[in-house]
Amino acid sequence: MVAVLLGWLLALAIFLGFIVLLRFLYHRERMALITHGINPDSLRKSRRSNVLLRAGLITMMVGVALTIGLYPIGFILPPIYTATPFHLGPWLLPGLIPLAVGAALTFSYYLESAQASGTTSQPSQEEPKVIPLNERRQREEQSR
Repeated sequence: MVAVLLGWLLALAIFLGFIVLLRFLYHRERMALITHGINPDSLRKSRRSNVLLRAGLITMMVGVALTIGLYPIGFILPPIYTATPFHLGPWLLPGLIPLAVGAALTFSYYLESAQASGTTSQPSQEEPKVIPLNERRQREEQSR
């Protein structure tokens, strides 16, 4: 029992550590963009869309794999539990739920990109320029 509990705690610690690592890398990337004079918010929308598509496809493929892996359970169980056509049953839900969530994420990516291409008639506002740190320091020294 203790070994199982420690295994779950270790898995949770690895998962949370991975999330912290991703946030740290995101912060470092953002700071590097700012020091090079690039506005990170101007890149945010296209990256967010690509991440949405990638997350949707990954989640959908996990759902497909789980559904395929759990489907044979319908042939193993007694006939009283599998009286439905094609031996479908509630044991497929762990695969069908991520499949539906992944499909929704993928569809939302395509709907968002269709909306973005349809609303290009708005006048574009120029992004505020981020001044690199070394240029800012030079300007402050010159103004003194």
